[in-house]
Amino acid sequence: MILSLILVAITGLAWFAVMVLPSLTGRFAVKSLETINRYFDRDENALTRLVPQGWAARLMELPFIALLAIPLILGMWLFFGILDEVAEGDTLVDLDRIVFEFLRGLRTSRVDEIFIAITGLGDAHVVMPVTIAGLAALAAFQRWRAALYLLGATAGAAIFVAGVKRFIQRPRPVSIYDGLAEYSFPSGHATMSVVLYGFLAVLLAHAAPPAWRRVIALATLLLIAMISFSRIYLGAHWLSDVVAGLGFGVAWIALLCILYLRKNPNPEPAAAFAAVLLSVFAVAGYVHITRGAFNETARYALPKPSAPVAAEKARP
Repeated sequence: MILSLILVAITGLAWFAVMVLPSLTGRFAVKSLETINRYFDRDENALTRLVPQGWAARLMELPFIALLAIPLILGMWLFFGILDEVAEGDTLVDLDRIVFEFLRGLRTSRVDEIFIAITGLGDAHVVMPVTIAGLAALAAFQRWRAALYLLGATAGAAIFVAGVKRFIQRPRPVSIYDGLAEYSFPSGHATMSVVLYGFLAVLLAHAAPPAWRRVIALATLLLIAMISFSRIYLGAHWLSDVVAGLGFGVAWIALLCILYLRKNPNPEPAAAFAAVLLSVFAVAGYVHITRGAFNETARYALPKPSAPVAAEKARP
């Protein structure tokens, strides 16, 4: 019952963020942009007299950049704030342990199977084929700039996560991996889900009709939220690992969008691009879940209450 309420809350928050929040803030944003555009369209005003000719068009981009700067700043603030808490072993570490113990008490083998399937959608067995399919489709459409950004987004995030894991070396709640993957901070699943699925959603929304943009955003947000929650539920990560990964992922995507969208690139063929991505995602997800993810039931087995929880203070 409690777990169902948590999932309903996650879905409700995603729906509010995509369907309601833009409507509440949209009018103010549109009016502000219209006012700024009218101001810069004037031949003479206080600002255009102070800046060199031709800069006005650049200044008109500031509202768009400022809008994307909000998630960029908040995401990095969230990541580095959690990083400091983890490194110092402060209050957030105690919250991690409380959440871990709480969710452990809710677990059942049947629900475990559901979340093992969901977490599989963030595994490399699905992420890599979707990334390759996205790059191949963009190359076929001759959208080389978009392909370069997609490659940079995923490769940059993967390198960053690996570097931070090696530096922080934070143990997972339960030891389930070997090598570099044994370290917990930040969550690679959460980070890569935001970066890959988030950036692909941006490309799709940019190419799709306006009526479909909120559908794309809601589906992507729910996918990212469910994958992220599955990592906490299965004991693969502490809560702070996942939140930090989401924070960095959002900041990284916001930065890439500032650089990519401000050039007003030509949109990709929406229907064909969506068909390629959804087909590969569905096939790769089905194959991995049926042949691979469910074989990892023992890896994510319900830990015994007496099992020691890994030490929380990060190693230097």
